[in-house]
Amino acid sequence: MEWSKLKNVILLMLLCVNIILLLLVGSQASQDKRYQAETRQAAQAVLEQGGIDFTLDEFPDDLALPVTTVTRDRTGEAGIAAALLGEVTLEGESEVRPRYSGPGGVAEFSMNGSFTITLTPGTWSLENGQDYESSSQACLEAMGFTGTLSDTEQTGAETVLTYCQSWEGSPLFSCTIRLHWQENDLVQVEGQRLDGSISASVTKSLLSTPTILVRFLAGINEGGYVCSRIDTMDGGYLLSSNTTRQVQLTPVWRFVTDTGTYYVNAVTGEFSPLE
Repeated sequence: MEWSKLKNVILLMLLCVNIILLLLVGSQASQDKRYQAETRQAAQAVLEQGGIDFTLDEFPDDLALPVTTVTRDRTGEAGIAAALLGEVTLEGESEVRPRYSGPGGVAEFSMNGSFTITLTPGTWSLENGQDYESSSQACLEAMGFTGTLSDTEQTGAETVLTYCQSWEGSPLFSCTIRLHWQENDLVQVEGQRLDGSISASVTKSLLSTPTILVRFLAGINEGGYVCSRIDTMDGGYLLSSNTTRQVQLTPVWRFVTDTGTYYVNAVTGEFSPLE
């Protein structure tokens, strides 16, 4: 056989092989997609049989977050106090719970990231055209805090806005900051924050979303909790250790229901209510 004809035959065979491989890959992808849809439907059916309505518009994708270890950095605490209170002075020599005072009030910080800043009325006030949310966001930016508004409460003349910290673009559910407003004046900022650098990051195999839903139902039943509806389901982090300089951020799913908030560990499947 002439070389030109042999070459054409070889090319045709290679083309056929590639077509077959593409068909196999497409068939496998189609089967995986069908299996995924069936698994999701089965998880929703199990929830409904357990008396829980899954009201989300879209079924969440599997979580893909690393288990992360963070080394705390407390060097910025004085700067945070100064950003709200003006030039501050350290009172005492306690490294466990330093206290700063300035013309705008006082600030105290703890080793676990919790803090309380009490402001003298008039130190931080609403300006013309501002609302509580925009002024609160400006306050958090001055503190170097990145987060999203999660709740607003109003009782009489007091309005409290709660923000959840973001870490590497994901919610850090363990760390929230509350801003207390008395009419036009911000009078207190308190909560917990994490500041530091990543010292380790490990990618682990996380449980699939359908498995997480089943673990959630099991946790509700085993704990004797009452729940009839899942309103939101979002992934993020919880601090697995909060008493040392190094803390671990563990991927979790947060369930906000009609009766409360619950977490399911995305690594182990452990169920826990919001404390």
